[in-house]
Amino acid sequence: MSATTMPSGNQNAGQSIELAVSGMTCEGCARAVTRVLGNVPGVAAAKVDLAAGRVRVTGNPRAEALIEAVVAAGYGAKLAGEGAG
Repeated sequence: MSATTMPSGNQNAGQSIELAVSGMTCEGCARAVTRVLGNVPGVAAAKVDLAAGRVRVTGNPRAEALIEAVVAAGYGAKLAGEGAG
């Protein structure tokens, strides 16, 4: 399993949000997604599972802001577990 993690100086991890991200095909993509999520206010850490196409974000960000950041970077994103639509 390949994963990219954003380290955090924020010790208050808060909640955990999992996103299903489409369009990630390589480690460079995983790093790009990690980087853009790190710029979202409230993100303490982001861990990408490239093989599964998932990202687990901890902290206190708004889920909508996470999705908007990933989409703006050129990838598809939705909350993990949401149906197609």
